[in-house]
Amino acid sequence: MRRAYAILGLLLTAACSDSTPESTSGPTTLAPPPEGEGFQISLEAVAPAHEETWVCDVYAMPNAEFANVSRVEVEQTEGTHHLTLSTLGLTGGGTLEHGRYDCTDLYGDSSLMEDQIMFYGNQGNATDEMLLPTGVAAMIPPGLDVIHEMHYVNTSDEPVDLYSRINAWTIPSDEVESGIWGGSVRDENINIPPMAEHTEWSRCVFNEDVEVIFLASHTHALGTEFTIRPFDGETTGDIIYTNTDWHVPLITQFEPSIVVPAGEGFEWSCTWNNPTSDMVTYGLNASDEMCNLAIVHTPFSTSAQCEVVETSDGVLWEG
Repeated sequence: MRRAYAILGLLLTAACSDSTPESTSGPTTLAPPPEGEGFQISLEAVAPAHEETWVCDVYAMPNAEFANVSRVEVEQTEGTHHLTLSTLGLTGGGTLEHGRYDCTDLYGDSSLMEDQIMFYGNQGNATDEMLLPTGVAAMIPPGLDVIHEMHYVNTSDEPVDLYSRINAWTIPSDEVESGIWGGSVRDENINIPPMAEHTEWSRCVFNEDVEVIFLASHTHALGTEFTIRPFDGETTGDIIYTNTDWHVPLITQFEPSIVVPAGEGFEWSCTWNNPTSDMVTYGLNASDEMCNLAIVHTPFSTSAQCEVVETSDGVLWEG
């Protein structure tokens, strides 16, 4: 699971939109947590009319000690294609100078993405909240350099003010019983024929025993259905997750969590409807497509991965 969605690993999982909402005025500013109960980070920018804006701010997280994050609140420009937080190292001291970047230039040939660890992601809705189970927390080290990324497609005739405010609420260390980790498993070999409905699937198995807390999906505008089934290494079970509206965030929390022994995992399947006369392939822009499965689990283990073992087209993407 490269470009791993770790710690609060649901990046690029909620709905995303390539349309501009009718109202682009922001809500009342999200108040930060009181001192000692968490912290807030933010990003602001402007999306020019009829342009795709992809901005990356690089800075250090504000927590001076390990932060045990158990709840996250987000307030952002409605219709955001995606919002993510990532790092190039879990021990602080990243490899990029602090400041603002054009993400297109920053990522270039995408080699930087191969070293990224994503720890939060959201899209679409103007507000959202994530609450972890009692005693479970994402442990964020102090001095962590992050890339705060916001991607927005402005199809309107006016500039749009972009804003992203994220509250991280924390719990004391003596209340932490378990940490989390996670990842986004994706297929980069997507080929959707013109003027056709098309389905592709992939299967992955874990290399360690885990208990899955969250599952989520991500496609772009051509996506019509995303399903997830359990996979025991040989056969698939009944569908446990379905999303038929790519606009709508569908981060699903499982209570109790799904026990997944090493050697077992999931099959995820994407169906698209391509009304254009062009072949559509995998890509990062809103006009491209994706088929990403996001998984968050306990325990905290940076070596835990759901490794792709089979795909519908026979190509095993190893990124």
